[in-house]
Amino acid sequence: MEKQRQLEAPIEFCKKFWSLLRVIYVANSSDADKIKWERCDLQTELNFMKYWLEHLAPSIQGVKLTASDLTAVTSPVLTVHGTKDRSAPYGGARDWATMLPNARLLTIQGAAHAPWIEAPEQVLGPIQTFLAGSWPTAAEKVSPRTGSERL
Repeated sequence: MEKQRQLEAPIEFCKKFWSLLRVIYVANSSDADKIKWERCDLQTELNFMKYWLEHLAPSIQGVKLTASDLTAVTSPVLTVHGTKDRSAPYGGARDWATMLPNARLLTIQGAAHAPWIEAPEQVLGPIQTFLAGSWPTAAEKVSPRTGSERL
């Protein structure tokens, strides 16, 4: 991939990269064209791997949250997650909603990393409800998994 990148202009490479990557953000590949995230005019996108390796990854690795750190988070947290997410697995969303004391999980069955694109009616209304100060009906308080549940 690096040799290919050297042969192409950075903006063209960035556009190709995003045209391929957006397919994993949706469960149904026909929804991929709805994703318009390429920001190839930004320096951080043109040099994404360098930026990721030198700045983002070390920053993420430096965060060491403990269970007691998370109990201090008292504000309401609504986690919205698709069950078919290949970029950030659904189990991670359950973990966050379990660990945060005032959290709920809004599960979007069959959606991937961008559930608002694949199921806007299931996502946007509940977000509005949450921002207005109430828990959406479909948002659930989750318990730690026992390992026997199936999605």
